[in-house]
Amino acid sequence: MRMPLPALAPAAYRGHFWRVDAENDAGLPRNFRTCQSPFHGVEHKYASEVDASYIPSRKGLDDLRISGSGQFSDRQFDALVHELRKKTKGPVYDVDLRQESHGFFNGTAVSWYGRHDWGNIGKSQADVLADEQQRLQNALGTDVTVYDQGKGDLPIHPRTLSVRRVQTEQELAERKGIHYVRLASTDHLWPTPGEIDRFLAFVRTLPADAWLHFHCQAGAGRTTAYMVLYDMIKNPDLPYRDIVYRQYEIGGNYTPHDVLHPKRGDWKGPYYHEKHEMVSLFYQYVQDQTKQGWNQSWSQWLENRRMRFSNNYHENDI
Repeated sequence: MRMPLPALAPAAYRGHFWRVDAENDAGLPRNFRTCQSPFHGVEHKYASEVDASYIPSRKGLDDLRISGSGQFSDRQFDALVHELRKKTKGPVYDVDLRQESHGFFNGTAVSWYGRHDWGNIGKSQADVLADEQQRLQNALGTDVTVYDQGKGDLPIHPRTLSVRRVQTEQELAERKGIHYVRLASTDHLWPTPGEIDRFLAFVRTLPADAWLHFHCQAGAGRTTAYMVLYDMIKNPDLPYRDIVYRQYEIGGNYTPHDVLHPKRGDWKGPYYHEKHEMVSLFYQYVQDQTKQGWNQSWSQWLENRRMRFSNNYHENDI
């Protein structure tokens, strides 16, 4: 089941500076890839978990109409849309996975940064959107100091922007003719059951020619996780290893990465372990629901599984 959040109160993670996520320059956003991208080699950090000699199947991958990247600026979004229009004439959906308040100052992508990127942790999506809108509007017409993020949570390289134009990502996307969907997922954590339920409901509404572009801040953790989920849904006949390997090898993170023995002070270790377990469970869920006709939501399936384990435990204890 889901890892409990840290004992510290949400106020301990409150945002305290505007971080620059992407300069408003030309070119594609960082970590951009599509499912037609070639496989890359296995990085050293995953060498003990990913078999470099195993070449995952591309069955269904080249026809999977999804892409991923890190956060884009205004001009980078133009480059992104231009690139995707080479691949599809159908509707394109910007699937924004960021819980943190973010938007654009004069086209530069910024976000309100708190410890661990958890400035909005514990908030509802409605509260996140309200916070985001208020912060952007408060910045309009003022001089704002923005920073890069240094090691850990330290702001570095301060500079001043005279903010003459602000936009939410929804405003940017829709102005350019792109559909916008927000799934406010907490950085570094596996999505909540409710978030995945909403994602599954959204997928069921899509036309056959839809293209989904997933992004978070870096285009690595949350982005790859959702691309893996979508690949599992669309290609249930493939082995688990093929899907998690190939979404890593086209340019994402290795979603089942685990830390069995976290070093002292490694706060991410338990959350990696949760992802490792949950992505495998989601694969089991898809296998089950493909046979059952998708008669249960993810949250219902998890709860039923928990009840079965609980009942078995008590029966064995008698």
